[in-house]
Amino acid sequence: MTADLLIIGAGPAGAACALAAARAGLRVVMLERAVFPRHKVCGDCLNPGAWPVLAELGIADAVRALQHADYQNVRFVSVSGKEVRLPVPPGSGHAVKRSLLDEALLTAAAAAGAEAHCGEPVKRVWRGDGDADGLWHAATDSRTVSAPVLVAADGRNSTTCRLLGLAPPARPNRVAIQTHAPLTAEHAVTVTLELTPQGYRGIAPVSDTELNVCVVSTAAGLAAAKTAAARRFGLGEDHVWHTIAPLERADVPPAPQPGLFLAGDTARVVEPFTGEGIHYALLTGVLAARAAVLAKNENPERAAAFFREATAAVYHRRLWINRLTRAAVTRPVAGSLLLAAGRAFPGILRALTAKVMTRA
Repeated sequence: MTADLLIIGAGPAGAACALAAARAGLRVVMLERAVFPRHKVCGDCLNPGAWPVLAELGIADAVRALQHADYQNVRFVSVSGKEVRLPVPPGSGHAVKRSLLDEALLTAAAAAGAEAHCGEPVKRVWRGDGDADGLWHAATDSRTVSAPVLVAADGRNSTTCRLLGLAPPARPNRVAIQTHAPLTAEHAVTVTLELTPQGYRGIAPVSDTELNVCVVSTAAGLAAAKTAAARRFGLGEDHVWHTIAPLERADVPPAPQPGLFLAGDTARVVEPFTGEGIHYALLTGVLAARAAVLAKNENPERAAAFFREATAAVYHRRLWINRLTRAAVTRPVAGSLLLAAGRAFPGILRALTAKVMTRA
């Protein structure tokens, strides 16, 4: 099977890439290990920066129509229980389950003409350097797909990067677990970051009846952190939690080989609490589609240069708050001191929150 563009991974980055590329006239084939709808460990908050990208893709209204929760406040709680509560800019607080969001994106991509093969883990990836056309090839148990351009959008634990020897060193010091729990009045219109001795809890409403509960902890402290969260929300021992690890790893160059582009978490992982991951996945997915069009209509070298420059611009001067958040939550005592400063000078946290919640 041949295509103009081969995409591995059908999450937000892969589906956004497929949708944009198919609408630009490319023949697109996606390979995805999961069967949709599928659960994904995520905080479920949609950063405001995602809306212009969704509008460009023509699916903003469809995403807004999904079951969701609109939140009005962000609450920060120190290890000792002291808190700061801040309003978010009107209309900017939106949370939706990833299972719903991802299926909507994949459905839109398929409607645009992209071909998706879900439930097919990729077993081999290689580039035919000996071929006259230098195609990329990916094989599952059921099929082999070939294309001049490959976009890897298969997440922080990318199979593509592993098979190509590009997988960066993991930082196995932290792990995240996540579940959905019954909504409580305390959290109905509020997203909460609670610092704990092991890390933090992110709590967000996702509908009129459910909360997203995400626990980030050191590996050694995970059992205690999970027990505390389960007790807090009245969850039984048989309640289902989902895990992702490692939570951190080094970045990978966005265009590491000819005709290969990395989108979303495959290239760069950000701290999840600020909700920027989906925004960056959507945006870099669209940029990868533009690079694929350039590679087909002009030349691969220009496409690679475009993608490197465009993705660098995406993150330029934007990650400092995310890094500050990571520093605060990986050192709960220091994070609690930062919150104490925020209690004394609320303008500090208000400015940081507004910066995250007004990104274009």
